[in-house]
Amino acid sequence: MEQGLELDFKDYMTIYRIAEEKFNKDSNNQYFISKLKKSIRELPTECKITMINLEEKYYDEKYDHFVKELYLKEDIDHFFGNYISKKSLINKLKKFVSHHSIYKYYNTLNPIEIILGGNIDIFVSQETSKKLNEIIQVAGKGRWGWRTYTFEKYKNSNGYLSFEEVMKKLNCTSATTQRLINEKLLVVSDQYGDRKLFDKEHIHELHIEQERLIKKYKRNYYSSKQIQEKYNDSFAHYIKGSEDKVRRKITKVAPPLLLISYFGVQMKLYKKDEIDNLWVDYKLYKDMNSMSLEEPFDDFIYKVEQVLNIKFTTKQKNTKLLWYQYVEKFLISTRMSDKSRIIFQTNQFARCTELIFNIFNKEIYSYSGSEINKRFLNDSINIRRSYQRDFYTFLKQMLETFSIEGLPSPYNIDELFDPKNFKRIKEVATDIYSLEEYHELYNHTNRVTFHKEKAIQDVTNLIQTMDYTKYKRYDCCWLYILVQLTNNWRHSTILSQIPRIDLSTTSIESLEWLKKNDPSLEDANSIIYQICRYVTKINKTDVSAEGIFTISEPLKIAFATAISICEFCRRATLDSSSTLIDLPGHLVVKYNPHKEFFIDFIDGFKFENRKLNRTLSTLIWSVLRHMGNGLKESQVSRSHLQDQTTITHYIKLSDEQVKNLVDEIFERNQFGFVTQTLTNILFGTETNKHIETERMLEVNKQFGNVFKIEATAGLINRIATERDHVLKYLEEFDLEGLRNLFYQSTTGSLPSKQRYYQCIYSECKYENEYGEGPSCDSCAASIINVYAMENIMDNYISMMEKISKGFESATLGEKHKLANQFFLLHNIVDQARRNFGREAVDGFVRGGTERIKALGHELSTMNLKEFRTLGVLRG
Repeated sequence: MEQGLELDFKDYMTIYRIAEEKFNKDSNNQYFISKLKKSIRELPTECKITMINLEEKYYDEKYDHFVKELYLKEDIDHFFGNYISKKSLINKLKKFVSHHSIYKYYNTLNPIEIILGGNIDIFVSQETSKKLNEIIQVAGKGRWGWRTYTFEKYKNSNGYLSFEEVMKKLNCTSATTQRLINEKLLVVSDQYGDRKLFDKEHIHELHIEQERLIKKYKRNYYSSKQIQEKYNDSFAHYIKGSEDKVRRKITKVAPPLLLISYFGVQMKLYKKDEIDNLWVDYKLYKDMNSMSLEEPFDDFIYKVEQVLNIKFTTKQKNTKLLWYQYVEKFLISTRMSDKSRIIFQTNQFARCTELIFNIFNKEIYSYSGSEINKRFLNDSINIRRSYQRDFYTFLKQMLETFSIEGLPSPYNIDELFDPKNFKRIKEVATDIYSLEEYHELYNHTNRVTFHKEKAIQDVTNLIQTMDYTKYKRYDCCWLYILVQLTNNWRHSTILSQIPRIDLSTTSIESLEWLKKNDPSLEDANSIIYQICRYVTKINKTDVSAEGIFTISEPLKIAFATAISICEFCRRATLDSSSTLIDLPGHLVVKYNPHKEFFIDFIDGFKFENRKLNRTLSTLIWSVLRHMGNGLKESQVSRSHLQDQTTITHYIKLSDEQVKNLVDEIFERNQFGFVTQTLTNILFGTETNKHIETERMLEVNKQFGNVFKIEATAGLINRIATERDHVLKYLEEFDLEGLRNLFYQSTTGSLPSKQRYYQCIYSECKYENEYGEGPSCDSCAASIINVYAMENIMDNYISMMEKISKGFESATLGEKHKLANQFFLLHNIVDQARRNFGREAVDGFVRGGTERIKALGHELSTMNLKEFRTLGVLRG
């Protein structure tokens, strides 16, 4: 009996053991022991603890007490496994929310409380504890916590998904999900308050359909981003229509609604086979329209043999050699410096090569003249006139070579049809804008505040969205028209010869700065002469209008503003292009920049590059004719008009109209002794006799004050003599004559024997019998254009470097000569700096002002002034 009791006792607990292990109470605390016994007896049925009454008292050695009751350990463990102390639960939750919040949600649950132990030993079920924990975790995040809790409970119990869960499942934005609902693709199954609920099974089916569509469209279509990743950024922009290139029509489709978020918002999809085929053509176009090699002839060979991959047969060997010699000779003799023209010409020859060697599969001299005419030289076949002209010239030179070498000619040149005699494919337009239209366009384009605001807004929108399809290119359009108002440039020249600019030498800081400020005239000149230097360097042998860049005084602020906006746009969009104007020929109609620019201009006005070129040529020619009294066309075409310009109009102008046009079209960018003298005299155009008399007195005073220079060297005698001659020559003019002379110098219509230099004399007065004379840059009769600074500054730097290296070792006579030459050249540079600003002039030198100052510092230690002849620094 004792052994059986001992074996069973491990399954039971005494009241004292319960008190100590479960409540951490002292076994001698009879008050608590009494309460615990009573509470056990009063426990509800669902949590009843089995009690056994012993027939005989049992002595509990551990706690030194006799007991008559034992409690089933399994029931006790079950209770404490399913119930938790309210006090410990509250203490645990207080780490997350306030005491007030805990009791607010506790009371909302209204749980059954069970007392076990003393009066305050309250227990609640673990289920209650779990619910309260969940509520606190949600409710502790904000005022809608309880609502969220109840919503989640309702949603989960009914097998629904929330709006947000559907968005995540289908990878859709809120807007796209709402569109799915609106278009009945997504069905709302229920609603909890204002929150939509969706059936899980329905969403699962939509997800399966979405996966099917993704596979289908990924197999057959590209997104713009995928085109960009597979090919390159440039091709992706080209596909979207942002480049000025001819291209075939491609199919664009909108993705199904279920795929919008997958492919991107507002995204079009493109058929893969069309894009892959287009890439081949695009790459060919790019390769053909880039200059891969520095030498034009090498570039031509590369395009023929590598890009176009033209294969020649052994039967064409000699013709290939003769044709290559012809092309090389042409490219060397033309000496083109403009990259865009070189590309055009090498492309022309490469495409012509492809055509010739496809049509003639054996040596060209094995065909008769009539066969060549039939296949290539007639106006009824679809071959470009330019290809026919090149081929005809090639054949003509080949026959001349045969004649020189004594070889028999396969045919006479007279047998071949000359393409010059072919009928025109299209009529050449000769119309121009009227003088009134030109002035209206001029004034409209010069509305700085109006255009600045629209251009900055357009660029700002692009920077914020990077959406080129909505970029109107207002800034580029404004700059383009400003350039063309005073420069007789082709469309391609304007796009290729306006380079990126450095604004660090100006006060222009940013687009925000431009919103509140206008550039100064100094800022404008700094920018303009940057472009002058660029144009001069790439057109060193070009004497046409495209080798000259001019912005007249009234347009300078507008020009500086427009070009700065273009530059800031390039920087902000990380555009690496070396030029600034981006005006595609194929534009989205909705955002055509010309249309936007002329939106409030003359009704029905149509802007045309060639028409404005013809207008400008006509106006320049009319001004020069008026001022030059029959000046020969060839004399002015070199500096103002295109080489091939044919003037078909002449506008008779009044003196006032001439004066206005000179101010509007020509830039006052001359300097020198004559220019300075005329500028000092001519302050205005008043006809008031008193004012004119006063000015004539000033003229006489100026002319009478001939330089009194103590000349001890031939150089100074020459300078003094030349200036004396110039002053006496100018004294022969009345005030109106001086004004006319000044305008002739501004338009560049005075005699010239050296590029960028004009002379007040019709023939040089200082040439000897052998045609030798002084350099134009140091002659007092010279009117020097700012473009001459390219050579003047080269000479200036060379002189400084020469003195720096060899002055100390030179003889006394050589030191005097070097000092005089330097100060004479320095005087010219100093005049230019006074006229155009030091930054602009020094910019013609690589290294700019810093380099010149460094060389000047070296020269300052040599005491050059002590060696100059008296008078070199004066005047």
